[in-house]
This record gives sequence, C-alpha cells and structure tokens, in this order.
Amino acid sequence: MFKLFKRFFTKNLTEIPLFYVNFNYKKYKTLGEKRSCVVNIHPTLKDDEYIKEMINMTIDYIRINYDMEEI
Repeated sequence: MFKLFKRFFTKNLTEIPLFYVNFNYKKYKTLGEKRSCVVNIHPTLKDDEYIKEMINMTIDYIRINYDMEEI
C-alpha cells in the first residue's frame, strides 16, 4: 500500500514533494484555524526553522485571503 502512495505522490518516482498540507474543514469549523491543517515536511527539511516559518506564513495567507468554504 505504501509503495502505491509513494508512486502516486512522486509521480512514478520522478518528483519528490518537499511538503504538503492537508486542510480539514470540519476541524476548521469546530476547533478553529490553528488546528485545522496537517503539514508534512520532507525529513531533510523538517528541522529548518526558516522553512517552517515560511510554510506557516503561506498557510496563514491562504486562510486570510481565500474563502475556506469555497476551497
């Protein structure tokens, strides 16, 4: 099963995702915006504070400028 996901997320092992964000609308409505996203960062980059800050800024930008019900 993992091999299938690995091939799917890497486009048959030709691309490597550096991070991806999973937005949960139900959690957004019940718990608020801070607990509504799950961010997975590539293991090589996970300890870099600058990258974490930039990803959080990107997520905040999307929350502020776009309608979460529409996305």
